[in-house]
Amino acid sequence: MTLELLASPASTRAPSAPPYPEFVNALLAGDRRRCAELTQRALRHGVPVPELYEQLFRRALYRVGKLWERNQISVAAEHRATSIVEGLLNQIFPEVISSRRVERSIVVASVEGELHQVGGKMVCDVFEMSGWDACYLGANTPARELSRLLRETRPDLVGLSLSVYFHVGILRGMVEAIRAEFPALPMLIGGQGLQHIGPTVIQDPMVRYVADLRELQRFIAGFGR
Repeated sequence: MTLELLASPASTRAPSAPPYPEFVNALLAGDRRRCAELTQRALRHGVPVPELYEQLFRRALYRVGKLWERNQISVAAEHRATSIVEGLLNQIFPEVISSRRVERSIVVASVEGELHQVGGKMVCDVFEMSGWDACYLGANTPARELSRLLRETRPDLVGLSLSVYFHVGILRGMVEAIRAEFPALPMLIGGQGLQHIGPTVIQDPMVRYVADLRELQRFIAGFGR
């Protein structure tokens, strides 16, 4: 199946805008070097890291995920795109660490059975930029191991990431297990798997659905006030 790539509106784009069309084309083509060049160009033009994550990486991976769902790209191509973005996150990480600390901590995990982890990494990076201590446990985190770590570390917040809607039942089960053991612990949930049902998936006043990284930044700014 021929995949139609996006046209590049470079002539009309403001210098500070992330180069999304070029980036998603390079990502679909598996051009790691071009993706790195576009990322560095955006940073040089003053695009803030959270905006880069939201308007470049997140948008591009959601696009890739939709193409995979429609059978327009292979699972191998989807994995390749994810791997490229993960590599870019690692390259950017020195820009993420903040010297300002706020004495708060969060533990973030992808739900059990969930193999995607880029979203969780980006969430942790945004918290780190805000001075939090952020611990990401990675993909496919068993509920019992998450609970064990929460007992050991006693964070201020826990986040759960869901990329595939079919795992929503597992997400609900993990939230219930955490709430049973930690009745006062606030939780965040988010990810592509919750795009269409986010605010209604969990009926718990201490569970907050965050739709994107901009909303996440607003949440962090107001946390505890």
